[in-house]
Amino acid sequence: MEFLSNSSYQVISLSKATELISSQSPPDADYVVLTFDDGCERFYDITFPILESFGFPSAIYPVANYLGKRATWGNVRNRELRILSRSQITELAGLQVEIGAHTMDHVKLTTVSEDDAIVQVLESKKILEQLIGREIRSFAYPHGAYTRETIGIVKEAGFSNALTCVARAAGAAESMFEIPRKYITYYDDLNAFKQKLL
Repeated sequence: MEFLSNSSYQVISLSKATELISSQSPPDADYVVLTFDDGCERFYDITFPILESFGFPSAIYPVANYLGKRATWGNVRNRELRILSRSQITELAGLQVEIGAHTMDHVKLTTVSEDDAIVQVLESKKILEQLIGREIRSFAYPHGAYTRETIGIVKEAGFSNALTCVARAAGAAESMFEIPRKYITYYDDLNAFKQKLL
């Protein structure tokens, strides 16, 4: 974060970024948006205090059926992670953190029935909206998996944008429901991070 703070990159909110994308105007600066999928508790304990110290906005995508519970998806390391509690999400939503939806159970939406996909998308939006008292406008596809049908479900649910795991920078002519992102992991050192920003 210190590198970003001292660089020419401008860290902006997801809302600002989606406004820029929907305007279809070429960006007038090098922007970075910080998004975090799954809503792991370590975001609250470790990541957010660092972001706050730099004044950086961010967006998180908690898995709605696992609030306050341990993850059951991914590798063994992931399964040791606890998801943010309801009170932590409510607190973060009152700060510089935007809340988005990421399904009920972190399912790959391309592998479940259409009816199940609708429930996963709609119910996650509903639960998080009730929790924070505001509309949830953004969705992130679990595992980055989506199809034309999935996009239709997300649109019908009332979201205004959705994020993918397509590893490239977003441009001015992006589909609002296929916004790409560069994937940063705990394996990436500073040099790898810099490379991914290019």
